[in-house]
Formats: sequence, structure tokens, C-alpha cells
Amino acid sequence: MTTADNQTDDRPKVLVVDDDMAGLLMASEALESAGFDVIEAEDGLEAIDQFDKHNPDLVVMDVVMPRMNGFDSCALIRKSEGGEHVPILMITGLDDVDSIQKAFEAGATDFVTKPINFFLLPYRVRYMMRSAKNADDLRASQIKLGKAQRIAKLGHWEWMLDSDVFLWSGECENILKSSTLGENLEHFLETIQEDDRGLVANALERARTDGARFNIEFRTRSGNETDDTRIIHVEAEPESDLHMVGTIQDITERTNAEEQIHNLAYYDLVTGLPNRAHLYDMISLALNRGNQNSNKFALLFLDLDHFKQVNDTLGHNAGDLLLRQVSSRLKDAVRKTDSVARPDDIEVKPLTETIARLGGDEFVVLLDQVDRPEDAAYVARRICKELARIFILDGNEVRITTTIGISIFPADGNTAEELLKHADVAMYHAKEQGRNGYQFYSQSIHQLALERFALERDLRKTLETNGFHLEYQPKVALKNGEVTGLEALIRWKHPERGLVSPADFIPLAEETGIIVPLGEWVLQTACEQMVSWLEAGIPPFIMAVNCSSIQLVRTDMAKVIKTALDSTGLNPAYLEIELTESLLLQDVEEGIAILQALKDLGLHVSIDDFGTGFSSLSYLKRLPVDKLKIDQSFIKDLTTDPGDAAIVTSMITLAHNLDLTVIAEGVENAEQLGFLRAEKCDEIQGYLISRPLPADVFAEWMIDRLEGEKKAA
Repeated sequence: MTTADNQTDDRPKVLVVDDDMAGLLMASEALESAGFDVIEAEDGLEAIDQFDKHNPDLVVMDVVMPRMNGFDSCALIRKSEGGEHVPILMITGLDDVDSIQKAFEAGATDFVTKPINFFLLPYRVRYMMRSAKNADDLRASQIKLGKAQRIAKLGHWEWMLDSDVFLWSGECENILKSSTLGENLEHFLETIQEDDRGLVANALERARTDGARFNIEFRTRSGNETDDTRIIHVEAEPESDLHMVGTIQDITERTNAEEQIHNLAYYDLVTGLPNRAHLYDMISLALNRGNQNSNKFALLFLDLDHFKQVNDTLGHNAGDLLLRQVSSRLKDAVRKTDSVARPDDIEVKPLTETIARLGGDEFVVLLDQVDRPEDAAYVARRICKELARIFILDGNEVRITTTIGISIFPADGNTAEELLKHADVAMYHAKEQGRNGYQFYSQSIHQLALERFALERDLRKTLETNGFHLEYQPKVALKNGEVTGLEALIRWKHPERGLVSPADFIPLAEETGIIVPLGEWVLQTACEQMVSWLEAGIPPFIMAVNCSSIQLVRTDMAKVIKTALDSTGLNPAYLEIELTESLLLQDVEEGIAILQALKDLGLHVSIDDFGTGFSSLSYLKRLPVDKLKIDQSFIKDLTTDPGDAAIVTSMITLAHNLDLTVIAEGVENAEQLGFLRAEKCDEIQGYLISRPLPADVFAEWMIDRLEGEKKAA
């Protein structure tokens, strides 16, 4: 709870009262970030104590609370010293009229219903404080100046209708920036911008003839070269048939603040494009027009390919600059008279559009009045072409592409949610087909997406319930046939799908980030199993565990490994981490630093799938690794394909020249074994030795093998 000890005198104090700890925390964080000191209370009684103790500038109070509700607490604060005029904002989930009326009867200044937009809460509070200050000024002015200065910073005027004479207060002259208002209507109208002058004149004329009150807003004329136009609010009411009184108020700052709040709520800060909320409004309008006039429209869901690499390599400022340039090109690509958006031999009606940024690197283009799906396809092609051109970011040339999913109303949905979801599904399918293109939504694509979502859900559930298991495939030294190590391989037996291939669920785990906790589970389980075997008397060997690129990017892998080693007590000399070469070559210097951190722990490091990542030898010789694993794709046709044979021979020679151990994986027959032995390959792994085995089966296999070796000796 915030106390007076850590508050400053120059920051306004806000008392936040809520028994919902989550709501209390979010409101407090939003207000503190906006420059307020926050005092917290969890019910109405505590609110009264905190109010008396800290004398806050404003109170934000929930209605439904234990011990004392917000209505009663508000009423008691109003009766306390200093509480008569303090602004009180009531928060309620009760949106019926009686509850609102009760809030005001209790003394609330304003109310807001749940759920609360905590992002806009500081603006609401600041505006209420400003209003409260104005009210305080008004009360002070009432004492000093009486009825003539009833409203602070407001000018007042009188209009004698029979003689058409105006009487202005001095404040009116200040507000209207004029010292010669005169006594007739014409002088007043001259202070108003010409575009608004007729509107004000008509309002005054109706007031003269009808004798009714009115209020109107207008812009003043700029009195100098700089644009100091002000926005003025005028209110008036008749005191008699021949006499009208009114006020003039400068509402420029309030109007600008409201516009800024509107922009924050409906526009993206980075690109200036409409945001998600604004997009939903535009789609709703398109849906209304479509239902009324049987019009079709299209949604294009865009995702920038490899945008994360720009942020990672050039920084987030460059990423924001890229997003702004992308938004500019999108405007060009879908402009209403775009000649590339239609074939030369077909006349297509111009498209109206809304371009929005949903967040991150996702954009949506709304194309209205699309007669045929081809119209949307033409725009999608143009977008892909525009975004494929080189971007210049602070002197750096950057190339990206975009992948687009398209949904059409009404065929692909009748709500904004359906159309956006289906366009997103189509975009994801387009990425699977190779990126830098577009894909229309279809039921078949939707079915694939549903299956993927179901698999992702089951993947998370299986991780939570510890439903995975490991199998272990041994590695054998060719020189003496001894087991030198084994590789831990994750397996998933789904209750309905049966055994799910790692080739199906590992990529999904990487895309969704599940690979991070899953990889940690594999590492921990493999280390525990190795310790268990050692304690059972099985001779030591090296346990190899694969590491995903996502794990290296999102976690401190050295710290994760050290935690597993410390918790299990496994000697790091018995652990090996396998990394793919393509991962290491994404950023060579960072890759070297990561490998060195792993080596410093005392464990072994090997490059997996060697030969598939187009390694540079100049980089390879710098990598602090112990082993190279030749990918099984080169072993499969080793004895029948001279090219594979030459590649494998070169890899073995290269590894030995670099003083590295070389392992061939995927060895399945004696012919492959003979070739590898002749070329002095160090170790092999594959079905010829053993399939991956459960832990208990592997222990039996290992014991049998050791006994066989003893008998042979």
C-alpha cells in the first residue's frame, strides 16, 4: 500500500479504493506512471481513514466492496473536513439508471462502468482534477466578484433584443482577442471565422425570434500571421422576452485534449494508422452497408516476413522506422486510383480502403465495394511488390516481404471477428506455402487451422500434465564397439492420435514458444535419468540433448543448463548439447559467445545435422565445439551415390583436421558401417546399433551388451 512516506509534495495524490486486488494494482500502476501519487484502500471504511490521513486531490472508488460500499463511503467523505468538493469518480459494474442516480446522490462527481480502460484512466483523472480546480476557482470568484464573475475564466454578455445592443464583459474581449467588440451583432460576427459566421448568425437569429436558449461552438479569426485560432463555446438563455444573457468560454485546450485522447484510443502511435478499435468501427460500417446494399468487401491480413530480424539486428528504432515506411507504401499500394490494382482490359470501380495496424508487424487493409475476389488479389499482388522493394533505414539497406491472407464478405463471415480470424487463418496457410504471397480463405484451410489449434492445445496440456517421455538412442565408437553416449529424443503418445511425430509437434512448439519450457523439461529429465543410471552402476557415457534456436534466443541457455546440472548433481562432463549449424551462422559472433559460455560449464558441444546449413569453413574453424554430426541425409545413399560418398569422406577429413570427433547418424546397414569404418569415422548412431529405447529398455540393452563384451573378452 502506498503511504505518505514515499509521496512528493508536487505530485497530485489520488486515493484508489477497490477490493479487487487486480483492479487496484492496474489502476495504481496506470496512475503512478502518469505522474500521480497513489494511496490505496481495500474497502469503504479504510477509504475514510486514508482520506482523513492524506487529504487526496481526487478519489477513485469502486461501488461493491465489503464492510462498507462505495455509496456510503462517498457520502461520509462529503461530510468530512476537506471532502465537500474533492472530485470522486465512482466505478461500478452496475449500469442501471438507479445505481447511477444513487452514485450522484451520494456525492459522486462522475462515474464509469466496468471494464475500465486503464490506459485512459489517467486522462480521465487529470481532466476531473482540472475541472475540480476550475470549480474551486469559480467558488473563489463568486466570493470576490459576486454574480458578475460567477464562472471563472468565462466572459458574460447581455443582449437587448428590442434595441439589438450587446453588452460584453472584459473577459469576453480577452477570449475573442478583440478590444472593439462594439455594441451590435456585426462587430461580434467579425471576430468569427467566415466558415462559421453564418452558423452563429443563424443561431442568434433563431434565439431572437423563438426566445429559446441555445449553445454553439465556433472558431475565432486569427489576428496575426501565426495561427492562434481559438475554439469558443457560447451558451445563452432568455431572461425575458426582450433580454438574453449568455457566457463565452474558450474551450481550445479541452477540445485539443479530447482530440488527443481520441487519437490515443483510435490511432497507432508509431504509424499514425487506425488501430484495432478504429478498424472494428470501419468493418462495422462496411458490414452495415454490405447488408443493406448486398455489397461485397474484402479484408487483407498482412504479416511482415522476418520483421523480428530487423529489430534484433538494427534495433527497435529501426523497426519503428520500417513500420512507418511500410504504412506509407501500403497507402500507395491501395490508393483509390491505383492502376496496378486492376488488369488493363477490365474496368473496375475504384476501391475505398482503410489501412490499420493491429500491433507488432500485423496490418489489415479493408477494401470496400469489391465486386470479385480478383479485385482483392490485384491489390494483394501490388502490396507484395511494393513491400519487396529495398527499404533504407538509417543508411542500411533492408529487404523484407509480406504474406497476406484474404477473406471476403459475406462468403467468409458475417462479423468482424469471423472475417479477421479467417483472413488470419489464410495468412498463416500462405506462410506455410512459402511466404511472400497471398492466400484466400477456404474451408479446407480452416480445417487445417483447427487441427493445428487443437494440436497446440493438446501440446500445452500434455506439457502441464507431464505427458511426454524420452527415448534414448545409443552411439557407438567404431574402433572398439563401445557405447560412448546416447541421444535423448522426446516422444509424445497422444491418447487419440497415437504416436505423434516430433517432425509435427516440434516446429509447432517452436512457433508458439512452448519449446522453451518443453526444452527445459527434456534437459532436466535427461540429466535426472543419467544420474539414475550412474547410481545403478552403469558405466558413464555422454548424454546428448538437442537445443532449439528459440531456447537460445529467448533464454540464457548457459544459466538453464547450470540449473539442471546443480539440481541433479550430474557431472557436466557427461552432458552434451547439440546445436544446428544454421542456428550458429545466423550471428556468428553471438554464436561463438554462446558456445563458449556452454563450454565454460565443462560440458560437450556438437554441431548437429552438419552439411545442411552451408557452413563457411572460415566460421567453422572458429567455433568452440567438440563434435560434428553428419546428417543422415548424406548417409542414406552413401554406398550407392558417389556424390554422397565424396561429401561424407570430405566431412570426416575436415573434422579430423579441425581436431573434432565426427559422428554419422542414420546408419542402418553393414555396407554403410563398412564405408564409415574404412574412412575412420569416430562414432555412429542409427538403427543398425539400436532404435531409440525407453529408459528401462535401454538399461537392459546396456547391461546385456556389457555382459556380452565380458564373455567375448
